[in-house]
Amino acid sequence: MNFTERPPSIKELRQHFIDRRQAQFSTQTLNCVARQILSIEEPDEVMRIGLEFLVAELSASRADGGFGTPKDKVYRPSAVCCRSHETSDDFRDVQFSNTVKVFQEAWKCDAPVVCNDVSNSPLLVDSREQFQSIKSRAVLMQRLSIGGRPFGMACVDVTHAQQPWSKDQIRLMSDFCITFLGPLVGISRRWHGHDQSQVMQRPSQSELEVIRCAALGMSYKQIATELGKSVRTVENQLRSARNRLDAANQAELIRKCEIWV
Repeated sequence: MNFTERPPSIKELRQHFIDRRQAQFSTQTLNCVARQILSIEEPDEVMRIGLEFLVAELSASRADGGFGTPKDKVYRPSAVCCRSHETSDDFRDVQFSNTVKVFQEAWKCDAPVVCNDVSNSPLLVDSREQFQSIKSRAVLMQRLSIGGRPFGMACVDVTHAQQPWSKDQIRLMSDFCITFLGPLVGISRRWHGHDQSQVMQRPSQSELEVIRCAALGMSYKQIATELGKSVRTVENQLRSARNRLDAANQAELIRKCEIWV
């Protein structure tokens, strides 16, 4: 079901994410998803509900979520959920280099990245001190995606003891993030978050044809020949689309239009 052309209704979300999956997921999972759907107009709340669920179901100390892409230099968690006896103080103003091994591995993997022992994990060779500074002892990290495009990260950790994550815990993290958390947070942010104005200003079909060609690396002249337009028309349509989506240059325009092209 395509949720990128228009905002989905609560009924459509329930049918897609709950009704179709009654036999696949537990009652606790679907109850969490129902709460997320009812909060779909509040992206931060959709994320918070999901992180709260992961903390409870994985017997974790803490879960955090944030937004970004594999190309960003820095990753900052934007939401943190802790068990009642834990504190989020360690996460005040925390940020990570997005170029370290564990983050780059998480961005490219479909499955969660597993660190059973922060003090010895080879994935943390260049970030161990920072994870230890926030008292992490074991970590599960999973990228968040919608439509196959990563837009964020979810991380669950324990602070009270080193522990090996079980196969069931890893599977739950993967299934929940891929099936529910990523898509629902993505939908919420797209239609009700900071990206809403950008989405509502969808380029015209004629402009999208030009943008598709530009994304293939074609020159203005090649695009004009391919589409039977003048070079001036191609230039004007790309300029118009950049202005509409507030894109600084053609590369940014193509990136912002990936969902359509």
